[in-house]
Amino acid sequence: MNEKVIYKVENHIATITLNRPDSLNALDNDMIFSMYDMLEKYKVNDDVRVIVIEGNGKAFCAGDDLISMETEDHPNPSDKVLELQHGYPKLVEQIRIVPKPVICKVHKYALGAGFEIVLASDIVIAEENTKFGLPFVLRGMASGTYLLQQYVGYHRACELLFTGDMLSADKAFDLGIINNVYSSDDINEETNNISMRLATGATRAIGLMKASLNNSMNQTMQVALQEQVLATALSFQTVDYEEGVNAFKEKRESKFIGK
Repeated sequence: MNEKVIYKVENHIATITLNRPDSLNALDNDMIFSMYDMLEKYKVNDDVRVIVIEGNGKAFCAGDDLISMETEDHPNPSDKVLELQHGYPKLVEQIRIVPKPVICKVHKYALGAGFEIVLASDIVIAEENTKFGLPFVLRGMASGTYLLQQYVGYHRACELLFTGDMLSADKAFDLGIINNVYSSDDINEETNNISMRLATGATRAIGLMKASLNNSMNQTMQVALQEQVLATALSFQTVDYEEGVNAFKEKRESKFIGK
């Protein structure tokens, strides 16, 4: 029996593969809870130093399953607000909290909750034909109001949310939403290249910078700089910091172990 989400860890890279290709990897409750729980485990797994999220089949993710999110193992609560709180927003928050870099590799469509996963990730690599969008309004829904505005500003967020229009990969790149655009022939190799680079990096320092970036997002400069100071001080306590200093003194490449 095929799993809705496939997990593997190789060379310190954890790959999370959405695996409902017949539904364009639309998310149901099983997938959301499974991914949340696995990310929770990856937080404390020293063998995992970078996480890649991708999708099987014709598209990365078409969003939530609009027919029904409910499953046998994870039925919907009767309270609609509680149901929504434990939906994809919980997963988005977990992606931002995990103290390791998260790379999102997307192709064809990243819509609704799928686009929110993209926005929550740390580095995004897209195939050149990918379309991005938060078409909630086209279904009479109000959502998508937090992350998008952080990238594109209030006015552009209003336009995209109020119309439900999609963005091309090139436009998403121009707006700073994604890092790179590649052809279908090159995207796997390029994703592997950046994954391997981060998997041999100073994982603890990366996690501290990630937390500091997120914590300081809506703070004053004074408070944000204190967040930066805290991250720097904590990084001085890591094994990788000692290795980095020694490598500099000895004029060689650093060999980080992620601790």
